[in-house]
Amino acid sequence: MDELLRVFNLSFSDYVVPFSLTAEQLKDKIIGDRIKLELSVGAFEDGQLIAFCLHSFDQTNNQNIAYNAGTGVIPNKRGNNLTVRLHDYALPIFQQNNIHKVLLEVISTNDPAIKNYKKIGFNTIRHLNCYKGLIEPFQNNNSYECRPLEVYDWEKLCSFWDINPTWQNSISAVELLKSTNISIGIYENEQLVGYAIFNPNAKKIHQLAVDKEHRRSGVGRALLNYLASEAEKAISFINVDINSSEALSFMDGMGMELFIQQYEMELLLN
Repeated sequence: MDELLRVFNLSFSDYVVPFSLTAEQLKDKIIGDRIKLELSVGAFEDGQLIAFCLHSFDQTNNQNIAYNAGTGVIPNKRGNNLTVRLHDYALPIFQQNNIHKVLLEVISTNDPAIKNYKKIGFNTIRHLNCYKGLIEPFQNNNSYECRPLEVYDWEKLCSFWDINPTWQNSISAVELLKSTNISIGIYENEQLVGYAIFNPNAKKIHQLAVDKEHRRSGVGRALLNYLASEAEKAISFINVDINSSEALSFMDGMGMELFIQQYEMELLLN
């Protein structure tokens, strides 16, 4: 794990949006993304890891789905076609495990990566926005009450959705991270009218949704206001589907900064 963390952070140190993970964040990623090392592959030189492709697994709608949870090549080994070679190596492993399709996200301005993924056979299926910003506390003068959400009633929670979340924000992901995430419900006269699931280690909102009958009435803002102290005011929303006009309007209204855009891509396998 120490070696994987070192190579992961080195690979992304000069990325389009440079970032790094702590050991705790990598652990959360492996759990929440459902990374399976038996589906993941690496490139080695003289016994040293120089590139990797981490893959996750889940079953959705009777399909076996793999997710590219991270592909990286250390800077001084780029230009050797390692991304394509790693995927070529992984294909027989996918076939052995009866994988129907592979999903990934890539930053929209990362032209070399997009070119490689298209060469492999991936097609774009969704456009996604990523936001970050500071939450300024405000005085809540309405009748809503926020309190911990002890149970995930997914039939109820999904009724608030406009768009299905991406892999890292899916039901499976938040269920696996339930013990470390902060889950908040907001109520009006004991009726649940919205909720938020927040990852304090990554400082990001996995899910936030409001009952369609209670939108534009301060419910979403009240949820973020409640979380502001936990997040030290700074939060991010990753992979917001651009087809959700309500979500985009909410981000604008909260003054959130659009800092990257991503494509969700799909590779269909026989």
